[in-house]
Amino acid sequence: MAKAIPLTKPARPRFLKARAGWPEMLPTLAWLVALIVVPLVYILRMSFSADPFALTATGWSLANYADSIPFYWDNLLNSVLIGLSATILAFAIAMPVAYGISFYGGRWKAVLLFAFFAPFLPRYLIRIVAWQTLLGANGPLFGPLQQIAGLEVRVLGTPFAVVAGLTYQLVPFVLLPLHAAFNRIDRTLCAAADDLYSGRCGGRGAAIGAVGGLAIGLLLAAVFFDRGGIFATWPIAFVLAAAGLGAAVGGTMTERFALIVFPLSRNGFIAAAVLSFIPALGDYVNAALLGDIRTQMLGNVIQAKFLVELDYAGAAALSATLLVAAMLLLTLLLRLIRGTELLDVV
Repeated sequence: MAKAIPLTKPARPRFLKARAGWPEMLPTLAWLVALIVVPLVYILRMSFSADPFALTATGWSLANYADSIPFYWDNLLNSVLIGLSATILAFAIAMPVAYGISFYGGRWKAVLLFAFFAPFLPRYLIRIVAWQTLLGANGPLFGPLQQIAGLEVRVLGTPFAVVAGLTYQLVPFVLLPLHAAFNRIDRTLCAAADDLYSGRCGGRGAAIGAVGGLAIGLLLAAVFFDRGGIFATWPIAFVLAAAGLGAAVGGTMTERFALIVFPLSRNGFIAAAVLSFIPALGDYVNAALLGDIRTQMLGNVIQAKFLVELDYAGAAALSATLLVAAMLLLTLLLRLIRGTELLDVV
């Protein structure tokens, strides 16, 4: 009697499927442990050291957190506000460029990308020094005003200079992931969307854009203006202008972008947010060269404690605090970007 031959292979147990990929993952896991996990564990252990000036952790104490966090709270707030502002502005600059090159660049995509990235070829420090010259009172932007009208404009040493320089440094980290994500979108879906709903988002988009613009305007007003006078005339006008701009952008945004392009490129937005926000939050060079004592970020304090004060445990405690703040804010930011699934929206 002939045996029946099954047409499908029997399903493998779940634990065997999980173990099948381990040999390929071992090199990656080894690098992650050696370069990320071990340094983080060392920093966390140092943050609880009883001797703040010893390179090797000795004993256990919470005094490093109790003595550092309340005293440097303003620096942590500067890091969060300036980092968020620079990340949002980098998205505002890089997203239209990435979208235009990906969808309308044609055979000139490589040339356009190179033309955009050519200014970023010089070293990081050289670019910051160039911003010092550009924003100086006698620089090419404000020098003519002083020579012609006798009006002296001082931008260096203000939060605007720090955010401008940091935004410029973050643009490539936003552009590349977005460009790659836009390139992977099936163009036939965009063509179908043009046939089904090619109009503007209209009133609903304008309302959502106004709320987003209001939130961004409040954030930028808190950075650029004195926080105690955020409800003065100029900050209020700034916030209202941001809300109006957000409403205009949201109302004129196409449904194809809102319902097709953005959901399908969501992973690119997430990658861009991670690659830009983490460096922005821990940056200290822009604040040191373009700002003053009022714009010092927590990274400046950590650098001074490590290299000047030799307070290793205090620096480790501030580093751990900055890491926790970054993880919490990044989780919130990614949650906002993640949104809903494509089928739920449509």
